[in-house]
Amino acid sequence: MRLIITASSTALFATWVFIENFGVLLDAGDGVSACLGQKSRKVRHVFVTHADRDHICGLLQLNQLNARDGIPAIYFPQDCGSFPALKDFFAKFDPQSGAATWTGLQADAVVNLKGEFSVEARKSNHVIAGDLCKALDYTICSQRRTLKTEYRNLPGREIAELRAAQGEEAITEVRTEKLIGYSGDAPELESEHWDGVRILIHEATFLEPETARSSHSNLPQVLRAASKLQLEALILIHFSARYAQEEIEAAIRTQAASLSPNFPIFAVYPGEVKTDILASVPVWEPNSSAIG
Repeated sequence: MRLIITASSTALFATWVFIENFGVLLDAGDGVSACLGQKSRKVRHVFVTHADRDHICGLLQLNQLNARDGIPAIYFPQDCGSFPALKDFFAKFDPQSGAATWTGLQADAVVNLKGEFSVEARKSNHVIAGDLCKALDYTICSQRRTLKTEYRNLPGREIAELRAAQGEEAITEVRTEKLIGYSGDAPELESEHWDGVRILIHEATFLEPETARSSHSNLPQVLRAASKLQLEALILIHFSARYAQEEIEAAIRTQAASLSPNFPIFAVYPGEVKTDILASVPVWEPNSSAIG
């Protein structure tokens, strides 16, 4: 499957990521409907990481334009009271709009999408509130039933006989594949948290550790931790608007040259709407020696 990912992300202003294949919107920052245009009608599921304004202010327009028959389904951290308040406000402000579905999620909740795909929610450390879960990150997964290892080299006739004699579940197992991981806002990249993810979308708000705040990531730490993972691609988002595109590119290439990650690195620059990200030219590619 060729994943089609479109995103816009500027720290403090607006962040959203649209996975077109699944009709999934990750966060809903300001301008998402205007940028997606008619494609916003394809949004069937909205997974919001937390209640900061730059991650939720596009929900009002998305709801007004596209809510119908329970679609989109909006998911949010269950312990965050801002979302029930938003739901009530939307109903009063736009009573003519159709009804969306609002669902609070606890950590480790799983939401089934169409077919073999699902989304797993996990607690994020962006918001610390004791035992309460007020921020989530998300992983899009696929589950496929495949032959157990010991049967994979058997002829088709033998497999059919085993299936008839023992049943499907006896000779197969469910394989879970982590397709896309999305951090939302995060104080740092935790390698163990994202182990096994094919494509990771992670914030890198600050280019230097010394300017970083505790609730947001910095580029050197993100790249060091990501280099420990077996990724197919890393997409960096949520850069501070203080940085120009050229500064971000130079910093990524310089850091990556010292680490030599074995995956391409893409970046969504402040103020940019980047369409079909994985089909674009990466900032860094394996075996690249460019540092400028």
